[in-house]
Amino acid sequence: MSKKFIKILVEDDHEFNDQVASAYDGFTYCACETATLLGYAANFMKLVDPAQAEAANFISWLGHNRARFKLSDELSQQPKISHRRKTATAPVGRRYWQALRRTVMQRLEPPLPVGVVASGLEAVSAALGFDELDAALFGIIFRYGHDNALEQLFDLISIARKRPATLRRFSDNFVILTNASQQEVARRFQPGARLCASGAIRIDEDGDIQLSGRVRNLVFSCGETGEDMRSQLLGNPVATRLPWEAFRHLGRESEVARDLLGRAVADDERGVHILLYGPPGTGKTEFSATLAAKLGIELHVVGEADGNGEEPSRGERLSDLLLAQRVSGGEKVLYLFDEAEDLFRPSYRGREPDPKIFVHRLLETAKVPMIWAANDIQAFTPAVLRRMSLCIEVKLPEAPRRAELWQELAANEGVALDAATAGDLARLIPSAPSVARTALRAARLTDGRAETARLVARGMVKAIGHGQMPKPEVAPGEEVYDPALSRTDMDLPALVARLAGPGATRAISLLLSGPPGTGKSAFARHLAEAMGLSVLHKRGSDIFGSFVGETEHNIAAAFAEAREGEKFLIFDEVDSLLAGRERAVRNWEVSQVNEMLTWMESHPQPFACTTNLPEGLDAASLRRFLIRVNFDHLAPAQSLRLFRNAFGMEPPERLALLDRLTPADFTRLARRLTVLGESPCEHRLVALLEIEMVAREGKPRGIGFARRS
Repeated sequence: MSKKFIKILVEDDHEFNDQVASAYDGFTYCACETATLLGYAANFMKLVDPAQAEAANFISWLGHNRARFKLSDELSQQPKISHRRKTATAPVGRRYWQALRRTVMQRLEPPLPVGVVASGLEAVSAALGFDELDAALFGIIFRYGHDNALEQLFDLISIARKRPATLRRFSDNFVILTNASQQEVARRFQPGARLCASGAIRIDEDGDIQLSGRVRNLVFSCGETGEDMRSQLLGNPVATRLPWEAFRHLGRESEVARDLLGRAVADDERGVHILLYGPPGTGKTEFSATLAAKLGIELHVVGEADGNGEEPSRGERLSDLLLAQRVSGGEKVLYLFDEAEDLFRPSYRGREPDPKIFVHRLLETAKVPMIWAANDIQAFTPAVLRRMSLCIEVKLPEAPRRAELWQELAANEGVALDAATAGDLARLIPSAPSVARTALRAARLTDGRAETARLVARGMVKAIGHGQMPKPEVAPGEEVYDPALSRTDMDLPALVARLAGPGATRAISLLLSGPPGTGKSAFARHLAEAMGLSVLHKRGSDIFGSFVGETEHNIAAAFAEAREGEKFLIFDEVDSLLAGRERAVRNWEVSQVNEMLTWMESHPQPFACTTNLPEGLDAASLRRFLIRVNFDHLAPAQSLRLFRNAFGMEPPERLALLDRLTPADFTRLARRLTVLGESPCEHRLVALLEIEMVAREGKPRGIGFARRS
């Protein structure tokens, strides 16, 4: 057929033909892939009328790829392009079109060995349960990103229909290349359809189709090695490092989790999920591994990395999760999805698909039972939480239990560790059992000394805290507190005897006010010990959050933790949490006070609040405290007694002239002298105490020891 009989309809003639001309420079393809591409071409020619605009574009595309297709120059001569007109001046001749189609069909007849791509696509399609049409659509999507000739063939259909030249969910493009019906193809791209729900592809809000990077790699690896897709996708199971007894502090809930998952796996029960939530470093992942080991079932982590081993996006994590559920193959396994809150937080990437529809369906129908681990429970909506089979808050064990763990794990590692040292480690390094196990293993591999374990554990906990060590817990009986050395407006020994006596109520609230260092927090801890309760100590830095509602959530969480653990709750420096609402200038200042007041009214366990500025507290909060105790600076007789206790010598008379001393002044000075190894005389000690007092008060005083007027 004469070249001058045809003129081509394109959106941009120069761009289209330049792209086609360079499509295969430097590329080689196996005969199997070339035959597949010719199959798409044959399907195109079957459904497209030669009078349609894309027919002329198709001939141009075929001409640029004639070497690959081994077509004669006469059959595949490229028509001239009109740079002035946007319509075809004449249709492609039907006889020429039929002759060209016969030639294309002849190229398909000889059987060809299956290539790597075709073999990989077949293996992945089978593993994901695709039928023939799903597999055909999946093959087009995969090859679009790996075969430039197919990309151009797909795009020329879009161009002729005035659409963007991208891989989009246009059913007629896929209809032409597969010869399937319009309705059937459209149905395969619905959100709940097998192809879309498999995790192999993602479709954004614009309709653009993205192939999972993981699946892309799996196609090549399965095609090259013939290895099972499931083993390549899931990798090796998670190994456990801790015994079941290490999580005894989780109590009955851990046993329920064990029984629930064990029965779900045995009975092939669908839609069974356990949510583990709590702060980082509490051992959620380790507990998951230990739980699976207790059941004798493999645990696989899904969604940890993308197809290239790098940090995955939310869409990639969701794809991995869907893929893992598809390829389970009836095996007795468990899946762990760590940092699960990332899947549910609002997306700031506008084109990323909303996973809620997929996740809700997955939670209801998942074949493999799952463990979800999260640091932030607030990221989960009620709709998601209702679909969980069990929710467990994972917290650090109490110090006595941590001490037992140190000794148990030390025995396993062959490291000598006495009870006193284990208690010190548990108190000074509050951390998850995995930290203790790692530290003791390091000690075993080096010198076997407990001090080495302490060094390793401190380094790990400091690194986890971004360079900050957590505040050590005060051991019961370690803090020597004498109520007689606190100057208050109430008889403290009598108060302690009353509140800690037999039959005394636990629903008490105390407001302890007074200058810094006068012993408010120490008295609260002393009272808790007398009542036989452990202390839950909270400061402003533990409570205040950066986001709206976060502070209120932390207040509620503190009261809830104290209630559930039957602990004595202490709020230090509560001024900012209970500031007078009449002075509030922001809504959140009012809401956090309201939250505190609500919990104060109904809390069944004892709690105490300390403040340096009681006059700044909200009036309603003052009425809610059952007991109010005011602490003041030491009386002269108390200062003399503390001097003798702290320094072991008689104080000079002029110590009585320092009328604003506190117990903390003596404690700080005694510690500093111990560290420095100094033993000053009694007169020098009085001078140093005055320096402590002035530094705390923040006001200069006159030289000497003259009384203030």
